[in-house]
Amino acid sequence: MFLVYNSDIFPEGDFRLSTNDRAFQYGDGLFETIRYEADRVWFWPDHFARLSAGMSALQLIFPRDFTADSVHSAILQLLSANGLTHQLARIKIQVWRQAGGLYTPTTNEANVLITARFGHSFSITEKAQTGIYDAFRLSPSPVSAFKTLNALPYVLAGLHKEQHKLDDVILLDTEGHLAECLASTLFWYANETLYTPSLQTGCINGILRQQCLRIAPGLGITVQEGLYRPAMLSEAEAVFCANVMGIQWLNQVNNDRINPSDEIKKRFGTLWHHIQG
Repeated sequence: MFLVYNSDIFPEGDFRLSTNDRAFQYGDGLFETIRYEADRVWFWPDHFARLSAGMSALQLIFPRDFTADSVHSAILQLLSANGLTHQLARIKIQVWRQAGGLYTPTTNEANVLITARFGHSFSITEKAQTGIYDAFRLSPSPVSAFKTLNALPYVLAGLHKEQHKLDDVILLDTEGHLAECLASTLFWYANETLYTPSLQTGCINGILRQQCLRIAPGLGITVQEGLYRPAMLSEAEAVFCANVMGIQWLNQVNNDRINPSDEIKKRFGTLWHHIQG
């Protein structure tokens, strides 16, 4: 397999990083995970916009010719080199500050790494058991809406999920409000309204989150963002999580079982159809 590093294509076996690299030393960077399906880099403008906003928040200097079009072209070249042009693929873009300094950097120049692996089709599935994880809570910050290389809250939440034999977990913010699932945005439907946690909880500004908030009102679905306690899920007619890889209905959260009606599933099936274009 090949990768793209700072605009050059390398065999993965030839790629090396210094032990002084800031991605390794400080987690000083960001990443995007992108789905490639049906010969299309899905939601590319939104992915690039989020990555660019995150880079600005970290005060990273954009590399020369780092534009949506040029990075998109590099992705297509990499897919071709890896024989994935007509396959399902999972693309990852990592951007981090170049080496130099300790906590205080000596440069804001950025490195860019693009990798591509075989992926899976967008799917709608179910998760039997979801729990609340509150040992490591999220908080809003200048970078909380982005996917940073420092992902310890999610790593520890993933360990909790495995240790308690759960299918997913819901993270909370420092005040105990619902924030997000392990790797996806949390949504629930109640009182003819689609709810999702506000970015003020410190949750990531998910790409599917953006699509839902953008498209749902046009389909007659009222959407509300805010700060909500876990008890609100007990009133939900449906609960689901979403990311660029798919939608997962949550059948039970702690001891509360959720059984969405066929009418609700049909209504949200229409939303998924519009999101998928």
